[in-house]
Amino acid sequence: MTGLVLTTACSSDDDSSNGGGVSDELVVTIGGQTLTFTSIIVDEDTFTDDGVMYTELDVTATIGGDTSRIIEFGLESGDTGADAVYYFYYVENGLEYYYNFSDNFNSVVSVNNGSRLTMTFSGTLTGYDDEAQEEVEVTLQNGSLDVEY
Repeated sequence: MTGLVLTTACSSDDDSSNGGGVSDELVVTIGGQTLTFTSIIVDEDTFTDDGVMYTELDVTATIGGDTSRIIEFGLESGDTGADAVYYFYYVENGLEYYYNFSDNFNSVVSVNNGSRLTMTFSGTLTGYDDEAQEEVEVTLQNGSLDVEY
């Protein structure tokens, strides 16, 4: 198992001086607030199933390492397109929201080449609030990820 932690810091000239390079961040709007997740871990796990070897990427993103908000998702290395991500969840202050196949959630992976991952995503995730004893939803809008690992 291999893992890499990427942390970026923003200054006033970061956006203009990278020459179109990788941003190494996940940006998404949740509840009307745009959030930038700058600590991104991409774990690569290689498996063999019925003689076929494949590598799974498990991506975990936090805001500067703070675990009060976590985004995690998984996909197979090399997979691109609208059906590449096969699980996606968001945690906010301990409450977990999951993508399930009945939710209105979309993701599109455009680059997944073994060293760089880019994707966009948006939609609704569902969770259960144990304290309130009810199902809850959260909407993610304009999500994007661009990371080298």
